[in-house]
Amino acid sequence: MLNIAFGQSKYFVDNLSENTKRGLRQKLRRGELPGYAPLGYLNDLRMHAIVKDFERLRLVKKIFELYATGNYSLKDLQKLITSAGLLSRNNKVLSVSVIQHTLSNPFYYGIFKYNEEMYQGKHEPMISKKLFDKCKKVLADRSRPKKPSQKEYPFRNLLKCGECGCAITSETQKGHDYYRCTKKKISCSQKYVREENLAKQISKILQKVSLPRAWMGKMIAELDKEKAEAVQAGAVFAQNLKEQIKECEEKLDTLLDTHLEGTISKEEYVQKKQKILNQKVETSEKLKDFERNGNHWLEPAKRFISDANQTQIVAEKGNPKEKAEFLKKVGSNLVLANQNIKYFPRGAWKIFVNLGNFDAEPRSGEAEINANFSKLPTMLRG
Repeated sequence: MLNIAFGQSKYFVDNLSENTKRGLRQKLRRGELPGYAPLGYLNDLRMHAIVKDFERLRLVKKIFELYATGNYSLKDLQKLITSAGLLSRNNKVLSVSVIQHTLSNPFYYGIFKYNEEMYQGKHEPMISKKLFDKCKKVLADRSRPKKPSQKEYPFRNLLKCGECGCAITSETQKGHDYYRCTKKKISCSQKYVREENLAKQISKILQKVSLPRAWMGKMIAELDKEKAEAVQAGAVFAQNLKEQIKECEEKLDTLLDTHLEGTISKEEYVQKKQKILNQKVETSEKLKDFERNGNHWLEPAKRFISDANQTQIVAEKGNPKEKAEFLKKVGSNLVLANQNIKYFPRGAWKIFVNLGNFDAEPRSGEAEINANFSKLPTMLRG
């Protein structure tokens, strides 16, 4: 009788465990986070869902917005939000670690992690992924604090070695600042280069993509022409984004099938799934922004033209730090090879690279200007 009782108990426990696991799996597939909602959200017991906590929503969102500026430390945020009245569910002051965890929690942009696996939530995101990534970068930068005595070099952390891919570090010798490869991976043959040399090269790069003031009127006129044709182009753009989202969903289904068949390990599955989910979220946000703003790309395009004109001023009169910031805006994959800077122009800046140097005064009816400048709306959206 005792053996029978034990057998029945074990059957009951195993059955209960399997039902619980099955319920959890179904909940995860629906995009519902098992457990307590994070700060700024509430568990709706009646609807069995996680909803926004409108009393705390504004303050929690403010945490992300303030921290993304890079002007506030975690302790500064703690003092600000406490004075504003944001407390925990137990009416206690939020600790610095809780604020740090909040800033690192992907739940706020629509994705959550459970058992080391990422899932797309059905809850309404509080912030965009772009804002979350900005906060993530600030957190990473602050985790490597500078020593008080450390000299600030304007081009440090700007370039990578074109030979071995290591970071470019800096040092001062005999009153001059030099930059060189850290040579941490392999023996590298790259030589030192002086800061003045780098500054001259950056000025030349900025000059190449700069826009004389005389050209601004012509290019803004071209923008006005493009606006009339943007309605049809916008529909194609939106359809492309929808197809990209659908493609991500198909990739997720295929990836799950591959994992269930045992072709790839769980670690590899989790890693690839996270990458595809983030890509889907970013594309979905682009689509939402486009549907909300429509073809309102004219103002960003005008700001881009203004930046291109400002680039010429920075190239001629800017200090090294300003030049470094503009170079990061203009180019990506910045490398130093054989004492020369190499880069790939970003987005719409490719237009000016393709066109080369501008004349002091624009000539009327230039087909090359029109052909290249017509790509600006698409480049700005990308």
